[in-house]
Amino acid sequence: MAGSWACLMYHATPARQEQADYFAVPASALAEQLSCLCRRGLAGRSLEASLAAPADGPGVAITFDDAHVSNHDVALPLLAEVGMTATVFVVPTWVGTAGYCSWSQLRRLHDAGWSVQSHTLTHPFLSTLGETAVRRELADSRRAIEDGIGAPVVTLALPNGDWPARPLRHLLPEAGYRYVATSAWHSNGDADRRRGVLGRYTVRRETTAASFDALVDTLPGRWSPEGLRLGVLTMVRGALGAHRYRAVRRYLIDRRGAAQRPDGVTHS
Repeated sequence: MAGSWACLMYHATPARQEQADYFAVPASALAEQLSCLCRRGLAGRSLEASLAAPADGPGVAITFDDAHVSNHDVALPLLAEVGMTATVFVVPTWVGTAGYCSWSQLRRLHDAGWSVQSHTLTHPFLSTLGETAVRRELADSRRAIEDGIGAPVVTLALPNGDWPARPLRHLLPEAGYRYVATSAWHSNGDADRRRGVLGRYTVRRETTAASFDALVDTLPGRWSPEGLRLGVLTMVRGALGAHRYRAVRRYLIDRRGAAQRPDGVTHS
C-alpha cells in the first residue's frame, strides 16, 4: 500500500542457531534479513526516526523487545555494518540481570544512534492491573530509562501485546507516551502515526528468508493468514484470562521447541 511502512519486532538475537528459542532470531538469519532490506533499498531505522520522518525515503522500523544482551553483542554490530539503527524496548527491573543489557550497554546503543524506549517496569499483563499499578508501570519505567540514558522516552511497547483495561488507557498519554507499539500484524500509514498506535511484524526463529522477503514486499494486514492467527490468539486470551493463556501458550511453545531439538528436551 502506497505510503505504508513496516515495523519489525525482534527479541533475542543469539550468536548461534542452537541458542535461539521460539522468539529469537540467530545472527546468521538476522544478517540475511538485513541483506534483504539492503537489496530492496530499504533503510532500517529506529521507530522514532520513522515516525519523525515517515516520508524520508523508503524504509522500515526495526525494534527489539526486552533488551537482551545479544541485542548489544550481536545485533548492534550487524546493523552498524549496513548503516542501520533500531529501537530497543527496555524493562528497567531486568536491566543488568542475567541475559539482559546493562545501563552502560544501553547507553552504547543510544550513542550508536539507537532509540531506547519503554517496555514497562516489570513486563506484566497490563490488563490484569488496577489504576495504581498501571500508573507505576508506565511512569516509573519512563523515569528510570530517562535517568539511565539521558534521552526522552516517548514510546511504549505493550508487554505481551496486552493493553491496560479500556478505562485506564488514558493513563498512557498522561504518563508522557506519544506512541504505543503493539503486536498487531499490519503496516503503518499516516492514520496510525496520527493515532500513535503502531502495528509490528514479529520476526522469530521460524521466519525463513523467503517469508521475510515476502513480508517486506507485500506488507500483509490483519486479514492475512498470520494476522488472522494472531487475532484468534487474542480472542483466546480474552476467553482464558491473561495468566492462564500465558501458561497454556508457554507449554505449547516449549513442547514445539523440544520436538524440534535433537535431544527432545524442553529448553526454557
